[in-house]
Amino acid sequence: MSEKGKGVIAYLLGWLGGLIILYGVKETTRDTRFHAAQSIVISLAYIFISVIYGFSPLTIPFFSTLLYILYALGIIFGIVRVVKEQDPELPVVGPIAKNIFGKKIEEEKGE
Repeated sequence: MSEKGKGVIAYLLGWLGGLIILYGVKETTRDTRFHAAQSIVISLAYIFISVIYGFSPLTIPFFSTLLYILYALGIIFGIVRVVKEQDPELPVVGPIAKNIFGKKIEEEKGE
């Protein structure tokens, strides 16, 4: 499978796709691992915020819709960067992914 295909799968399948590409697929480039890590961060942040908001007694009109739009934009921007082979680091998400998965992203030959 091509690196573009791996990156797109990581974003489309959310945190599960990111984990599979990051830890399950051995022959990946640094950029593909970075995309996978960002996919995990974006997906888990969306899930975490949704759950917290779901239990919150405070309701903000259209918050869920706005949250989903931000999630979808993050996925779309990530996929666009994969397809165009641009620098994989997304604003805000990239530094968080580096902090959490830095060692795994920087491994030589995805080993």
